[in-house]
Amino acid sequence: MRTSTDEIFYCKRVQRLTPQHIEQKQLPVTLYIFVDGAKEPICLRKISLQSTVAHILYQLLEITPFDYDQSVLKLRSREEYLRNEDVLCDIEYVYNCLNSLKELQFVLVQKPTYGFQRQQNSNDFSFEQFCLDQQEKTHYTLTSSLDRSNGMPTDKKHRSLNKSATLRSTKSLNANKQATYSHQAHIAHSSNAPFLASDPRWLEEFQKDMNLILVQVEQRFNRLVSFHQPVLSISEQIKIITELISFIKNTQVTCSSIQSSLISDKQRELKQFADHLIRKSHNERLEQISIEMHEKLTRLLYDSLIIIIGYVQTYCHAYLIPYEVELYNDQNISIDVEQLKYEPIKQTQMPRSINESPDTFQVYIDTLFSLPSISNIKSVRIIARLCYGNQTKALQMTRSMSFVRNNYHSEHVALKPQIRFDQWLSFDDARLCELQREVLILFEIYASYLDETDSSSPHEIFDGTPMHLIGWCSQAIFNDEHYLITGERFLGIFDSTTTNRTGFYSLRNVFDRNCPILSVSFLEQSFVWPDVQPRDDKHPGNFTEISREKQENLSRLLKRPNLLLVDHSAMTTNDNRKQQFSLNISDEEREFSEEECHFLWSHRHFIIHKSYALPKLLKSRSVWDYPSLIDIYALLNEVTRDRTIDEIESFELLLPAFPDMHVRSFAYSSSLISRLTSQDLLIYLPQLLQIIKFDYSHSSTIIEYLLQQAIINYRLAHKLYWHLRQLLITEHLHYIRYYYLFLSLLYVLEENFRVELQNEYDLCLNLKRIGVKLKSNKSSNKGSLLVEQLNSLNKDFFRAGKLTCRLPCQSNFMTNSLDINSCSFFNSLTLPIKLVFNPIDSSCEKYYAIYKIGDDLRQDQIVLQLFACMDKIWQANDFDLRLSLFNVVQTQERCGFIEMITESETLREIESHAGTIKGSLGESALYDWLRLHNTTEREFRTALENLSYSCAAYCVATYILGIGDRHNDNIMVKHSGHLFHIDFGKYLGDTQKFGWFNRDRAPFVFTKQMLYAMSHAGTSNDALHRFVDLCCNAFCTLRQNSSLLLLLLSHLCSSNVLNLNYDAVRFVYDRLSPSANYAHSIAHFTGLIVDSLNSTWTTLNFLIHTFAQTTSSSSSSNTMPIGTTLSFIPKTYTIATDGKIKSAHVVSYDKRTHPTKHYLYKLKVEREVINDAMMITHQNTKRSCTTYHYRTYNEFYEFFERLNKQFPLIGLELKFSRQTEDKMVAQRRVSDINDFLENLFRLTLEVVDSDLVITFFHMIQQDQQINDSKEKPSDEFSSRLPYDASPNNQPKIRVQLKYDSGKLFVMVRYANSLPLINGNDPNPYCKCYLFPDECKSTKRKGKTIMNSRNPIFNDTFTYEMDLSEIQKRLLRVSVWNNALTVGNHVLGEVDIVLSQIDWSKENAKDYTFFSIDS
Repeated sequence: MRTSTDEIFYCKRVQRLTPQHIEQKQLPVTLYIFVDGAKEPICLRKISLQSTVAHILYQLLEITPFDYDQSVLKLRSREEYLRNEDVLCDIEYVYNCLNSLKELQFVLVQKPTYGFQRQQNSNDFSFEQFCLDQQEKTHYTLTSSLDRSNGMPTDKKHRSLNKSATLRSTKSLNANKQATYSHQAHIAHSSNAPFLASDPRWLEEFQKDMNLILVQVEQRFNRLVSFHQPVLSISEQIKIITELISFIKNTQVTCSSIQSSLISDKQRELKQFADHLIRKSHNERLEQISIEMHEKLTRLLYDSLIIIIGYVQTYCHAYLIPYEVELYNDQNISIDVEQLKYEPIKQTQMPRSINESPDTFQVYIDTLFSLPSISNIKSVRIIARLCYGNQTKALQMTRSMSFVRNNYHSEHVALKPQIRFDQWLSFDDARLCELQREVLILFEIYASYLDETDSSSPHEIFDGTPMHLIGWCSQAIFNDEHYLITGERFLGIFDSTTTNRTGFYSLRNVFDRNCPILSVSFLEQSFVWPDVQPRDDKHPGNFTEISREKQENLSRLLKRPNLLLVDHSAMTTNDNRKQQFSLNISDEEREFSEEECHFLWSHRHFIIHKSYALPKLLKSRSVWDYPSLIDIYALLNEVTRDRTIDEIESFELLLPAFPDMHVRSFAYSSSLISRLTSQDLLIYLPQLLQIIKFDYSHSSTIIEYLLQQAIINYRLAHKLYWHLRQLLITEHLHYIRYYYLFLSLLYVLEENFRVELQNEYDLCLNLKRIGVKLKSNKSSNKGSLLVEQLNSLNKDFFRAGKLTCRLPCQSNFMTNSLDINSCSFFNSLTLPIKLVFNPIDSSCEKYYAIYKIGDDLRQDQIVLQLFACMDKIWQANDFDLRLSLFNVVQTQERCGFIEMITESETLREIESHAGTIKGSLGESALYDWLRLHNTTEREFRTALENLSYSCAAYCVATYILGIGDRHNDNIMVKHSGHLFHIDFGKYLGDTQKFGWFNRDRAPFVFTKQMLYAMSHAGTSNDALHRFVDLCCNAFCTLRQNSSLLLLLLSHLCSSNVLNLNYDAVRFVYDRLSPSANYAHSIAHFTGLIVDSLNSTWTTLNFLIHTFAQTTSSSSSSNTMPIGTTLSFIPKTYTIATDGKIKSAHVVSYDKRTHPTKHYLYKLKVEREVINDAMMITHQNTKRSCTTYHYRTYNEFYEFFERLNKQFPLIGLELKFSRQTEDKMVAQRRVSDINDFLENLFRLTLEVVDSDLVITFFHMIQQDQQINDSKEKPSDEFSSRLPYDASPNNQPKIRVQLKYDSGKLFVMVRYANSLPLINGNDPNPYCKCYLFPDECKSTKRKGKTIMNSRNPIFNDTFTYEMDLSEIQKRLLRVSVWNNALTVGNHVLGEVDIVLSQIDWSKENAKDYTFFSIDS
């Protein structure tokens, strides 16, 4: 879908024309256009798919008047519009409708005038102010409380970002201060906000408390240093200094009682100065201090004020509190805190380049606060690691400190145990000039326990003592401006049992109210990371200039998939673990050794021009300090000059293996931003949101790009909004990054769009409340409760249709109410609710969805996204396998929306039409069901084709992703033949089990029932072969693009989804087997198809599930409500589609014996039909038409019953009896039927022109077949389709040829229609020769296939020979019968002249045998 400057959102165009698209361009179609809210559409018939929308509008204008300039066509099912210049065949909706056998339905509307683009103006407030204004709203929505009141609170208070320390009102600090702090602590303890600063109540209390304290500090400070006031006596100064010390202490109490050593030092100095004044006043009896003493006090006060302000700002920075201290001079002008430094000690430091300093990196470990006093910790040690990505570059540790606990328990932070380390750590092996720009320091808290008994649990040995990791945090060494950080830091500690260590950007715990806090300090030194100037004196070398051996070694290393199969996000703690991990993978999949890294890097200029070489080259570089970056960035420039990188190489550069932000920005800008379309962004959005976890900076290039695109593409904005909502629930460690991205998205969107998104979220809250009530209700009246709750939702939320709302699972659908009569719930464990939403336009279609509580829908989202990526790959390779994908959105924790695909049924429901046993064990249920729902020959042929293509796609896709729990309620088929899978709770090799017994024993679901339908009820000999070709082509296409799938899966391994890790990536890698050759992969997958087809476990599993499944009246199938359909005509037809019925009567009857004895009554029907491209209400355009139809008496009686039910007062009669139907009974029934029909057409137009009557007299496939057979010489009616019997029964063989690397590969795939041997199936095998061959050295022989006229060989024969010699030869392929008693003899053979083959491509062709031994 696209947007334009007129702010209308248009239908998506076909991205790439596949052969199926091109073929359908030639078809004429019928358009159904609804005008002015009419229930009946205007029909435009025989419209060319080459027509433009403008041409269609002009045709419509000849029929009905409308404002052409202000009108536009939109889809009936969605809020998507057509451009006037659009060509029908280029619109994806049109193509999908043709494949799905759906009518092309549009609505003529006025051009919409709204849009969601942000209107920039000079009055826009800052992002910081926006965040504060949104604080209360985000607090309430992010906590997802079900108990909150309807709507958002209306009491919105203005909050300024900057709070001044110089306030005009003066308040004394009295006993109320402690009460105020207690209130703040109580809020902190009871708050359910994600972090304290996001709780508006706590933030307000904190700001009030801090303002009060700073006012008191300001007054004491100004009183002590001011010369304009009367000189203070020594006793007054002592009193004020004592009060100042008390207020400084209150500052620490307000800041979670974090005791800064700098604060403590200044408190001690102030106390010492006060004690000195006391002694001086007692000894010398002075009333005033000297000028020298005053200067000393002034210097001490300024230093103390600087430290207090720095302490408050450090605390606020640590806990993301939007609070800053502003200072003003005597002229009320804001000043910087640096200006407070006492003039004699002011120093001006110019920042130096970091690469000029040989000094070692140092960090001061001060104190660890708030360890739980009730734990059995004995001693604590802190490990500090300098990390670059997941690699430890240097390590230092503190001494072990004993843990002294209190004898009582208190929630008060100040009373919790504290461990003072007071130790500088110097990293002797990490000089400042050797630091990487993205380096950070990881602090690990290790503890030993008093009752250490379990030596098998994970631990490290320090000085002979086992210690366990209990917590961690990290701090970036360089800030966003690339300056080396200085000063004090307070770092909240994460619990190591619930979060994994990571080393990519600063992470500290701001969530837990009582988490331990580590106080550290960095040296006050001014260093900056300089800009890197890449060298430009190197140029690419010629790969052919190096030796053949080096070429082979380099090619082998470049093919190694180690970047995809190794978890580069997990922290490597020591070489032993890394070595142990490496032992679990093969040599071809392990990481590069030091020798291999050196070999790759030293030959970088020879291979940089090769595709996908850049990530391997960068991974071979182990040093990323400033001098190394000169060469590394030069390599990036070299790539930019010589070639472009595609999305695969970009995704590889964005793996956690590459933390350098310049490299990551290069990957973002060089490919993803410049090459990805808006549709690609929608597909890859989950990966992009995981990738930003490993960006060093919060404001990366891709984040800016996503926000820019969200402004102009509301579909992307809508999807991004719901993905971020989901991440705010599931991502604890990276919550802050997603939280501010979420606020940034809201900030750039227009206000009316924000309101719509909030309405969607409020709808979800209401639906969750309804779902919880439904699940908690243990009575049998759940249906009544659901109706009551949905009625309340229509009344209170939708305000009786006045509030319009989009849906999380479909941004292009607007609703204002629920169709409660069509809503229901499914009687399963989670009680999903089926919801039917009404459109705001009555002429548009309704939207069907399921709201589900209790399942993690992220698994379904991931599987469906990977299916979409597979479909994208297939489409790019000219394969349209007709996948039916649906939207799944998790809106809150373990609940969300699932889009329903209408006009579809599960395999269990399809089988149930034929009976439980017969449907499950028989083969015809699916075929009969498709035949029932596709009433014309063309529709039926298309449906069977759709079944073959879609079944092949899902066989391949479910096999690769290891989808389990595949029973007949998890596989569905649309009326159009499209097969699709649902419910992906078991995936990536996780199978469904009964205890220890594995239910999923087949590679994938492909049953004889499916093959029976594909082969036109078993009459097509080559149906299986065509299906094998589809599967193998789909499988090999994905294998050729395996890197993209593996990369997309790798980027999701950090998403905290169950079972989604690098073991899952390896599972998919093994299923794809990208290193296997083409012939082996074809043979392998063909074997899987045969295994699945012959598996009795699948049939048994289906049967068990059918017996176990209980169906209740409240459970409904995924079909549209049936009101005007019949069992033998499951679709509804109208006058608009078929014309008006004038009369009908029975003219004869025929006896039938298949499948049982019955009679068909031939109806002659007179109808009025409309001319092409004319409106049905124009009487002068009507013409008469006679058609013949065939119905059984039972079908007439079903029609009669349905009429009486719909029109109970019509008074029609039709007798029914159970007597055996013979010729006399049939003659009598002709009279009864004609009386019934005569009375029917005497009724009012309401009945005669009803959809039910039109539907009964619709021309179905049976009618067309009998009419066609009547035109032939034979009067015998066959139930087979005309194309079921192949017109060419000659034996054929499929041979595939390929020449590669000096070898000819001959693959004999399969043979068709081999002759019978003495009335029995042969035992065929194949042979190959290359003639001339006098000594028969080129003879090759394949395996024997027992008892088959249509064998699948998949034999591959290899000839190592120059191409020039190959082209002189003739290839003879023959099929022989393996007869053990009478000797082998040839069944057929074919000669292929190899000089006529185009070797630039793969050649797969069916050859007809020219010689048959019958």
